[in-house]
Amino acid sequence: MELLTVRDLVKEYRNGDGVHGLTFAVKRGEVVALLGPNGAGKTTTIRCIAGMFRPDRGEILIGGHRAGTAAALEQVALIPDQPHLYPMLTVAEHLQFRARSIKVGKQELRNRVIQALAEVHMEALADRESGQLSKGQKQRVILAGAVLQEASVYLMDEPTVGLDIPSKKWLAEWIRRKAKEQAAVLVSTHSLEFVMETAQRVLLIRDGTLMTEMKVPLASDERQSWKDEVIRKLGEWSDG
Repeated sequence: MELLTVRDLVKEYRNGDGVHGLTFAVKRGEVVALLGPNGAGKTTTIRCIAGMFRPDRGEILIGGHRAGTAAALEQVALIPDQPHLYPMLTVAEHLQFRARSIKVGKQELRNRVIQALAEVHMEALADRESGQLSKGQKQRVILAGAVLQEASVYLMDEPTVGLDIPSKKWLAEWIRRKAKEQAAVLVSTHSLEFVMETAQRVLLIRDGTLMTEMKVPLASDERQSWKDEVIRKLGEWSDG
């Protein structure tokens, strides 16, 4: 079942950048990566899906609902490249504020906040002010908010930027777990290594257009030739 469908997406800027007719889908239980160099249109695509940008043309459906509508926003969670939290709020207070639109009782909400923090291994920092957290810890708080929301579609924009190796490994494991729980995950990245740890398919994007789609190899001895093919197709690369 397709949880995310993008058809002929067009979002253009005055300088000619943007995306020009992207079409793809992400199924339940699938991790798909948008792969391309800086300026390829990855972030623009993510923001259109999240309802932050209005497309010039095309259609985006999230669980059958048009992007930007209340029904779609209930199902989609955005994890941006720079996690912004309210610095004076504690981790728990931030999540309680984040969940203000969830119509549940105070005790149930408290229990759900505790469960969300436990899923991202942040329960020990529940009373720490957000301004005192590292970037990796802030990102986990954003992920806890998505868990609290009970999202079915996760949009991740350059999630590995600024993370150390242990944090990247943990994040890859978390993404795989979400897919096993039948969520749909779309990851915008320029990191080939992270793609091979998480995704089943990649969409190669350059200059706002979809060049091709490729499956990610499972066998480790096929990975180097796969990476070489990706680099050949894109023509240039910076693996972050």
